[in-house]
Amino acid sequence: MQRYCCELCGSFSPSHPSVKDDHRYPRAVTQLADAIDAFADASLEAIQDILTVHYGVRPADQQIHNWQTEPTAEIVENDLPVYSGVYTYDEQYLTINGNRAYRLTVYDELMRAPVAEAIVRECTKETVRTFLTTALAEKPTAVITTDGRSDYPEIVEDDLDAFHHRCRFHFIKNGEKKLRRTVFQSVRYSDTEKLRGAIVWSEFKSVFAAPSYETGLRRFEAVLDKIEHLPSELRTYVEQVMGNFDRFAVHLRDEAVPSTTNNLERYYGHTKPTRIKRRFRSLQHARAFLKRQMRVRTIKQGLISRERSLSLGRELFPSLSREQLEPLFTDAKQRYLSWRDRDVD
Repeated sequence: MQRYCCELCGSFSPSHPSVKDDHRYPRAVTQLADAIDAFADASLEAIQDILTVHYGVRPADQQIHNWQTEPTAEIVENDLPVYSGVYTYDEQYLTINGNRAYRLTVYDELMRAPVAEAIVRECTKETVRTFLTTALAEKPTAVITTDGRSDYPEIVEDDLDAFHHRCRFHFIKNGEKKLRRTVFQSVRYSDTEKLRGAIVWSEFKSVFAAPSYETGLRRFEAVLDKIEHLPSELRTYVEQVMGNFDRFAVHLRDEAVPSTTNNLERYYGHTKPTRIKRRFRSLQHARAFLKRQMRVRTIKQGLISRERSLSLGRELFPSLSREQLEPLFTDAKQRYLSWRDRDVD
């Protein structure tokens, strides 16, 4: 049996309060490995090096992998105190054991925290439908912002009884590609026609950045008066908006609705699941990673109470004190908590 040295008396004993039964390493080692995995851009070998320098032990990479893997459900769900009903949904590619998979995420825009995530092998319409209806079951659903995939409006409006809002960034980005790669490089249009088309397209983009719904509507009506100056490849975008203006501009009517999926994209950037291709050796490991990152990001930036944040932090990193956890909060969350404290007083 592995024996441990007592720091108080210097003697050896067959057990130690900081070591779980049948485990070789003290909890401090596993917690440091978890913290590095959650906050640092480190491979398994880098985690080994840090543990070697800090504690003088070098667990095998498989052992570290096992520490970072915990049982989860197929859909990893957050435990927020309240749900706003205003969400964004998106997907991201993952590589698991050399094979492509998809990460599905629904994000609460007002709570600034993920609601649920799942990893699937194929991103079909039925897969997305099952994920969203399961993740948002018994939760309020008012507006869901997505990119332009044709399946989304039906799922959001028919299955979730919510309003579907189209992400401005993805919509404009597709039009910009068409303008650069098709119109500007085409010999069908003269330089004058290309210039006129670019000017009207610029005015069309300003519709979605208007300071109010009424201003956006006036700008759009002005674009319609000049639609003949747009190349046919770009008119389809104007016609899409003409058919359902609110689907593209509800963020101008209600400031709680995001104009894009940027907050969710930033969440993807913070969690960086593809930074090390060999990170995910298994589906279970990937889900465990998502669960850990979900809790970390909720602690850091979620608009939940200070007590709830500290409780989540102590569950994830039991050895950290309140004074060590609070500096993890982002500046935006610190401002929110300060406002909340004043409001309570």
